[in-house]
Amino acid sequence: MSNEKSSWKRLNRKTLYDSRFMKMYEDTVELPSGHLMDDYSVVDLPDGVLVVATDEENNVLVIDEYKYAADDTFLTFVAGGIDGSESVLEAARRELVEETGYDTDDLELLAQLDVYPSKVIHKSSIVRARNIRKVTTTNHEASEGIGNIRLISPAELKSSLKGGKIKTTYMLAAIALAFPEILG
Repeated sequence: MSNEKSSWKRLNRKTLYDSRFMKMYEDTVELPSGHLMDDYSVVDLPDGVLVVATDEENNVLVIDEYKYAADDTFLTFVAGGIDGSESVLEAARRELVEETGYDTDDLELLAQLDVYPSKVIHKSSIVRARNIRKVTTTNHEASEGIGNIRLISPAELKSSLKGGKIKTTYMLAAIALAFPEILG
């Protein structure tokens, strides 16, 4: 496997859509073979953070959240965007407090992952939060469909995974990084 950058050349970029939630481009690119593609689509999403949080007894904080595009409710961890000049850890802590009312000073960046680098410009940072404690009420954004917020045991998390209740790649990646023993 080579670490060299590809020699794809962007010759032109046309903005097809631009909002605070996403941008979409149509690029004209020249491939290493010299072949021109005049309709290569690229989506640009704001970077985000996913927080794998546990309390002092190692119970895992999960939420049920409705996701509009899929028209379904998912078992997930706290997640959200990184605002302005905010660091990944600052965003993780803010999202944890806003979405669940829990807080901690014990935060660790586990990984920064590219979600779908062929077509999407977006990094998802996986943060581990330990020793969380309830400190306040929630402060959900109007667009958040957050339902039940609860602490479950690692065994319950494993059961949810094996039972097909965890249905997103970002959750699977976060579990693999934070609890590799659950995958075994």
